[in-house]
Amino acid sequence: MEFLIDLINSVLPHFRTVFLAIVSLGFLIFIHELGHFYAAKRCGIKVNTFSIGFGPKIVGIQRGETEYKISVFPFGGYVQMEGENPSEQTGAVGEFASASLGSRAFVVAAGPAINLLFGVLVYGAVFATGLDSGSANLISSFTGRPIGESEAVQVGWVADDGPGAAGGIMPGDKLVSINGDSIRHWSTFQNRILTSANKTLELVVEREGVHQTLSVKPAAIPSVRGDIGEIRVSSGHTTIVSHIEKGSLAAEAGLQVGDIIESINGERLYSVPYFGSGVWRRSADWMDEKYRALYNNINEHREALTLGIRRGDEVFTLQLPVDWQVIAGVQKGSTAEEAGIQNGDMLLTVNGASINKTTLYSQLMAAADQPVQIGLMREGDPKQVTLSSETQSAEVDPEAVMFGLMWQSTLSGMQLAPKTAPLPEYNLLTGFGKGVEATWLTFTAIGRTLQQLIGGEVSPKLLAGPVGITHMTGKFSRLGLSSLIFFVGFISINLAIVNLLPIPIADGGQLLFFAVEKIRGKPMPRKAQEIVQQVSVVLLIAFFLYVTWFDGMTLIYDLRN
Repeated sequence: MEFLIDLINSVLPHFRTVFLAIVSLGFLIFIHELGHFYAAKRCGIKVNTFSIGFGPKIVGIQRGETEYKISVFPFGGYVQMEGENPSEQTGAVGEFASASLGSRAFVVAAGPAINLLFGVLVYGAVFATGLDSGSANLISSFTGRPIGESEAVQVGWVADDGPGAAGGIMPGDKLVSINGDSIRHWSTFQNRILTSANKTLELVVEREGVHQTLSVKPAAIPSVRGDIGEIRVSSGHTTIVSHIEKGSLAAEAGLQVGDIIESINGERLYSVPYFGSGVWRRSADWMDEKYRALYNNINEHREALTLGIRRGDEVFTLQLPVDWQVIAGVQKGSTAEEAGIQNGDMLLTVNGASINKTTLYSQLMAAADQPVQIGLMREGDPKQVTLSSETQSAEVDPEAVMFGLMWQSTLSGMQLAPKTAPLPEYNLLTGFGKGVEATWLTFTAIGRTLQQLIGGEVSPKLLAGPVGITHMTGKFSRLGLSSLIFFVGFISINLAIVNLLPIPIADGGQLLFFAVEKIRGKPMPRKAQEIVQQVSVVLLIAFFLYVTWFDGMTLIYDLRN
């Protein structure tokens, strides 16, 4: 019985993801068809069926000439108009083909127009009701523009043996453009690198106030969707003091919350120091090597660590002794949370032995098949908690988060974080204006991607279909409601653009046929329309299967890892 409960609990989050995706995507397709339906009625075209969902009918009702029904598969809906299929056209009044050219174009364009309008409204609603860090980052990554105050896109760590270093990129470089496209957000640079495996890119950087042109060739890293580019360069951030413990060495040295840490022991700092759980795993990557090197540098000056500080317009140095403290972070619903550990607890001992942050992960791995005693301090009060057995086997995935327990090391009582601009606030009017602007930026970003697809710069393997959208919906829903709502708006705008492409089976294809009809003075031959429609359906199914295959492979990989 316990096994069955655990199985249900493990599956429920995936049902939630699928449910959210079906509701979201289904609603977007539904309003698309609602646009066609409304326009057809306005133009006097007979609508035989308006269906919510596809497949066999569950329930339906006839009202006038139209049957309104709910069908089995809730993936949107469809509108079936009289004489819409070329083989069924008789030339009678009320048929789609019998309507004027302008009326037919209006009916076809109404679907994408509704999706585009909905996207604008959703974007405006997200801005007007208040951004959080998740939705702000999501908007910036999709539009390629920062939210609020604009800051230079800067390089942080650079792997000594990576393609970035080989191309001449240095820590602190400000990114200006890549292959002629301006870089206003890290996502623009990152996406271009990911889609350019083994392709030489022209990168313009600003270094000490002077523009320099570099040639960078990303390495090809195998993935389930084919090779992706990598140059082993991280984004840079300004490091600030975000918290100081009362009575700590940092407080005694005179440090203040909000101070900018510009250097450590004379070494310029372009990335925020991190000494958490991931740094000390056996599978640590090149960035973790950089963090470990900085940790060792700090420990070499334990008696007098020198910090370069900027406070307002004042620049100075401070010295303080080094003292490390381990602060807990706990995953929701985890073994650690059930045991009573809370975010912010200071971890002191494991099974009676003092905690060493460099070996804590190994200590937990060694004890994963037996109860673990954790000594901690919470608001000055010492406590003891017991972590129950994580697994019945000594074989533990080295990538797993042990017991749902993570940790971050504070330096002499201070916590460090990236400096972020405050999130702007909007009212209904200004929020709607920002929604229009974000829609345009999304529109142009998608347009560039389509251009790169046509030019062969981006592989179609990177595109996402319904399975991929479902997977992403689950990810963005975990970031918060505003992130999920914004993503739905983003997909709505995507649907509008894709449906306007000059593909025969899409709305844009029909609009293209109407343009040809306007030029010729008569419609395309019925037989030609039928052939084009049949070929388009076959190609669409083939493309759907192609994209779904890579979506499925990606989903399986993510679930396994």
